[in-house]
Amino acid sequence: MKQLTLYICAWLCSWSLKTAAHTQTDSLQSVTQIIADHASLIPGLTKDHLKRPVLSWVEQLTENRFRMRYAISTNNGKSFEAPVIVTPSITLSPHAENAPKLVFKPSGEIIAIWGVTSTSLQQGIEKKEGSDEHIHHNGTNTIKSTPKSKYAGQIYYSQSFDEGKNWTTARPLVNDPEGNDQRYFDVALNQDGEAIIIWLDNRKTTNQEGSALFMATTYQQEGFQQQHKINETTCQCCRTKLLIDQQNRIHVVYRAILQDSIRDMVHQVSSDGGKTFSTPKRIHDDNWIVKTCPHTGPTMTVNQSGLHFAWYSASPKKATYFTSSTDNGTSFTGFTTLSETARHPQMHTLANQLIGVVWDEVLRMGETPTTGIGMEWKNREGKTIGKLTLTIPEEMAAYPVILPLEDAFLLAYQVKTPAGQRIGWKIASPPTSTTP
Repeated sequence: MKQLTLYICAWLCSWSLKTAAHTQTDSLQSVTQIIADHASLIPGLTKDHLKRPVLSWVEQLTENRFRMRYAISTNNGKSFEAPVIVTPSITLSPHAENAPKLVFKPSGEIIAIWGVTSTSLQQGIEKKEGSDEHIHHNGTNTIKSTPKSKYAGQIYYSQSFDEGKNWTTARPLVNDPEGNDQRYFDVALNQDGEAIIIWLDNRKTTNQEGSALFMATTYQQEGFQQQHKINETTCQCCRTKLLIDQQNRIHVVYRAILQDSIRDMVHQVSSDGGKTFSTPKRIHDDNWIVKTCPHTGPTMTVNQSGLHFAWYSASPKKATYFTSSTDNGTSFTGFTTLSETARHPQMHTLANQLIGVVWDEVLRMGETPTTGIGMEWKNREGKTIGKLTLTIPEEMAAYPVILPLEDAFLLAYQVKTPAGQRIGWKIASPPTSTTP
């Protein structure tokens, strides 16, 4: 994949490495903290079954060999414990829009999910997992055969029932022989403590360009079950977003292909556990006509005022935009521009209803353009109350993720250091001069 060459670095650095960060508010930490001591990329953030922050990332072992690691914070994001290796993830293919993910069920079960490309399978990365220690096998290796298209991908997952000490053998999310391309997934917990996953799939019933959107739900310790299609056709290469609100409604937002050539973001909601979904509705009529893959998906959050969305589009101009809905997706208001050079937005809400949006953007143009992380604070209605840049150009930061703490956000992103690519993180507190 083209993106892979951008990610690969092989230098080492120490755990104590810190890089300076530009501060535009006194409530923001002054440095980027470095979490990994090896070449690392594509961060993820979630919480475990004890509500502790968890930071995950992709570690590079060799030029074309990767695995997933994660670390838990026991002090609300101030520092992280020793990393845990997801041993079966040695089949992983790194892609920032198809980022690996962890979900911690209330029962204590951990599910690790990652993508594998057909190229990785052809290179034989799926060889015996026995070279890694502490793997609990509960059956034969279920690596699928290589799909026909070199651009196709597959989704694999593994479960741990003892806090990451042992993992089940990696198995494919889809076992259907007709299902040879599954990518761009998202996962969340419902109110029953089960994990719901959505993904893009080749199994559509039309000959039109694009993919289908599928969904599955875990059942106790048996993994993902009840796979079914939500809709078609979708853009084949943009991240999906899944959200489950306090009423246990399932919200999905993704880039659809409309009228054969328009690639706009649409929202759907289910009130019956995913059995049926509302008719797809555009969150904004961008009318973006494009035949290529944007590789930048949407984000969504919810608070007492309603649903809030952010996404990239090149229509009416290239920018990352924001909108809200106060009626569960029936209508959308407040269309605004976050940044004209931003992509890959991520968004979350604090307990006090304040919204945080982060993205990567171009900080400096020229022969050697630089990228950084931008952030915008919004009140509960979605009105901007603060905007800042979290990193300096020299860090070449990208692909941020965001997680709510008690009264601040934990942020993580991919950052360039003198020793190569690492995962940086910091804590951002709300602007002191504003109220929700």
